[in-house]
Amino acid sequence: MRQVLGLLILGGLLTFWAINVWAHGGEVHEEAAAIIEEETGKAEQVVVGVNEKPGGMLNTVGRWRNEKGESVSLDELFSIPTLLVLAYYHCPKSCNVLLADLASAVKSLDLFPDLDYRVVAVSVSLEETPKDAATAQTQYFNILGAGYPEAAWPFLVGDEGGIRRLTDSLGYLYTRKGPHSYVHPNVAIAVAPGGKIIRYIYGPGFLTADLKKGVEEATAGTPGISIRKVLTYCFDYDPKNRVYVFKTFRVMGTGIGAMAIMLLLYLVVAPTVKRPKRSV
Repeated sequence: MRQVLGLLILGGLLTFWAINVWAHGGEVHEEAAAIIEEETGKAEQVVVGVNEKPGGMLNTVGRWRNEKGESVSLDELFSIPTLLVLAYYHCPKSCNVLLADLASAVKSLDLFPDLDYRVVAVSVSLEETPKDAATAQTQYFNILGAGYPEAAWPFLVGDEGGIRRLTDSLGYLYTRKGPHSYVHPNVAIAVAPGGKIIRYIYGPGFLTADLKKGVEEATAGTPGISIRKVLTYCFDYDPKNRVYVFKTFRVMGTGIGAMAIMLLLYLVVAPTVKRPKRSV
């Protein structure tokens, strides 16, 4: 029984390690100076993470356009409790998961969209256009299903100054590495009417209950203390150099591997070692 238990735990550790190495690096601290390395060995430092600013105000100044190419005002969009998510629509991996998980969780909210709450997606990309936003909206509205009002979840693109002002006011740290290539944290932010920052909700893997709590707090205008989770990052995939990997996550993976080996020795190998009998 002890050996079976040990093998099960060992398998779980190795599975966890493999999934996280394949997916995205994660750190718990709010600001991470993350090191990404190409397979060629060349390293580059990027700053990415979240410095939470509950109770602060969004800087909404900028030129914003929705999926129809219409100029929109963020102040008008934030006239009701809002769940704000920043991503980019050409993202090859993490943003797809982030937005799909958010759509799935929002679909189960027992609240009225565009009345009780609104979701706003903002691209941090300098290259994306309303056409890209429209493609993204179509994709994620397939998850929300027929009848979900378009006005309840606009997909926006903005100018460089507007994007930078918005992200700075949120404490949202990301790095542009090139066209359609960004390193950024995975998080949604509950915002009260008027643009007050209420709560940071970390994804992917959003829970409907967490989103509802954020909307309720945004309705009351009372900033909440975020339940800290491992903060995951979206980093770019480079088809030429195959992949970028967070160095910190390699260290984490090494630690998990060492723990797995130690657990294997303790639970599986140790019980088979015969101990000398005590003399009476």
